[in-house]
Amino acid sequence: MENFQDFYKKQKNRLFSYLMRMTGDYYLSMDIMQESFLRCLEKYRDKTLNSSLLYTIARNVFIDFTRREKRKTALEQDTADQDADIENEYRVKQEYRRVINAMKRLDTDERELLALVLTEELKYTEIASIVGINEGNVKIRVHRARLKLREFLSEGD
Repeated sequence: MENFQDFYKKQKNRLFSYLMRMTGDYYLSMDIMQESFLRCLEKYRDKTLNSSLLYTIARNVFIDFTRREKRKTALEQDTADQDADIENEYRVKQEYRRVINAMKRLDTDERELLALVLTEELKYTEIASIVGINEGNVKIRVHRARLKLREFLSEGD
């Protein structure tokens, strides 16, 4: 159990960042992160604690969630923050929202790859195993997704 606690402390912020990039929703990201760690603990305990496994679990939880939501209704996200009192904080949040909104315009696969790449700990080989494609294909798709994201961001300027 101690190994899992160390693993959790080491991975929680990175996993949360990945999920925020994927969902754009703080609370949903927290829910998916908790569910991912819970599944990892229940099924694997201290056997195979590695980040690739955790991200694969988180990705699957996210996919499950989006499938359920598609059946219900389209998910509308309110990213407005009530505590935007300080002007600088407000600007940072506006830029963050702009990037998140631009990422939402990407295809799900592109958004997922960029989110995984931005998780500094994962190598392209690990990302390839998580999403089920080869490493070269990951690099090409990431490059194209970055170009698309750059284009979306420049449209707003």
